[in-house]
Amino acid sequence: MERLIRSLFCFEGRVTRGQYLRVGLLLMLLKYAVDALAYFYVIGELWNPIDYLNPIYSERMSAAGALRGMPPLFLMFLLLWGLLFAWIGTMWSARRSYDAGASPWWSLLFFIPLVNYLMILVLVLCPSSQVVLPREKEGERTIGMVLLAGLGLLALCGVVYTILINGMHDYSSGTFLALPVFYGAGMGFLMNQDEPRSAQSTVWFSIVSTFIACSALLLFAVEGMICIAMAFPIVFLGVLLGAITGRALAGVGRPGPTAPMCFVLLLPLATWLESELTPTPERAVVTVIEIDAPPEVVWENVVSFSELPEPDSWLFDTGIAYPVRARIEGQGVGAVRYCEFSTGAFVEPITVWDAPQRLAFDVIEQPIPMEEWSFYDDLRPPHLTTAFRSVRGQFQLTALEGGRTRLEGTTWYKLEMGPELYWQVWSDGIVHSIHRRVLKHVKHLSEE
Repeated sequence: MERLIRSLFCFEGRVTRGQYLRVGLLLMLLKYAVDALAYFYVIGELWNPIDYLNPIYSERMSAAGALRGMPPLFLMFLLLWGLLFAWIGTMWSARRSYDAGASPWWSLLFFIPLVNYLMILVLVLCPSSQVVLPREKEGERTIGMVLLAGLGLLALCGVVYTILINGMHDYSSGTFLALPVFYGAGMGFLMNQDEPRSAQSTVWFSIVSTFIACSALLLFAVEGMICIAMAFPIVFLGVLLGAITGRALAGVGRPGPTAPMCFVLLLPLATWLESELTPTPERAVVTVIEIDAPPEVVWENVVSFSELPEPDSWLFDTGIAYPVRARIEGQGVGAVRYCEFSTGAFVEPITVWDAPQRLAFDVIEQPIPMEEWSFYDDLRPPHLTTAFRSVRGQFQLTALEGGRTRLEGTTWYKLEMGPELYWQVWSDGIVHSIHRRVLKHVKHLSEE
């Protein structure tokens, strides 16, 4: 068993194209089997294998029922389980590249969206080679040289990050996962290139380097503190995977990452292709509360409601926008509802007016979702206006026995941030908190 685990997770020996294909197919079947069983346990339905194999991630998750709202713990399981297989795929791709006479650093393409499929196909087709890659010329490297190389790598990743964020307004998996993997791989290599160091030392080094990169984002007014804190877990996972990969490949003694690290320049093109080919699905968040009042009374407080008390949740103390009041102009379909938040108002033309059962509306204007914490005044990174878009919403009222009402609030939104499995945990939680604040206020008004 230990030998099998080392074979999957470590860089030891060559992998022929036959082994690469067979093990890859077996691992794919294993991953699908576990995902499908977990999905059936949580959702109660079969995850269709045809939908599961869809290379367009957003369509795959939509077909799997993401619109109904998967539980946060299940989303995190899918993410961590997927990252485990990404690590295995990287190691086996490195060994396959080595067997084909290419640099093992080509395996980092595994983390670039869409390009990874092309890399896997090439590795399956390339025959084994007896060519032995020359060892990198050894030379005395001072601490200053290593630090200079590290700063150069940080600057390269910073340039690509600026292109992705400010130039393309892109917050995809390439930005939050692939780029940190490349950064971590370069740092892991620099730390271990002269002499191998322990995995623990490499992990601590990756933690420090991640804090340095995040501090640079704050210093140069690229992001705010809260957004960096929210992104840190997934970014750190990417840096950690990269650092361990860089440590493993540094021990191979083959050409370093100088040329292959330029793959990071492929990220803007790959993420642009991914955004063009993958439509953003709508996701629904549903929150329910029961009220000791009849639907006719609850309806009046749903259509519009008075000033809410100051929020008592720590979440809204971070700058996340929260509802303050709601008012409506007109009645029936065509009326316009204004749900005012701490950062501005949602403009919501009414599309369904079925009193006192259902009120539905579209969202044609929305304020920024949060106020950033920063050393600089009025920091407005692009994601505040592009990443989260509320599409429509509704209130469903159901009469219960004893003159009570079941009030169900639903918001449909689009989230253009990746990895989707990670960011949906945050967005769903925030929308639920906003729902609960409104529904509790409606409950209080109605029961009075």
